[in-house]
Amino acid sequence: MTIEILKEQTVKLSRTERLEFLQFLANLLAPEEDISTVQENQLKSLSQRREQLRLGDITATAALDVKSRLKNKYGLQD
Repeated sequence: MTIEILKEQTVKLSRTERLEFLQFLANLLAPEEDISTVQENQLKSLSQRREQLRLGDITATAALDVKSRLKNKYGLQD
């Protein structure tokens, strides 16, 4: 299959199917790594965000609200 055929077929997909295909391609291109391992810079960032929340410098958004906004923005369904 050529890239041109892939392009032609991809535009025929629904938005949700294109997002799924994009995720598939991203996974192919991503370096293989253990995603369960939190890196040092990630731990530092998490600690800083936790402290900002504790001090009231930032506010948290409920996961359900974020999910709802993403579903509305991108037309996703459950």
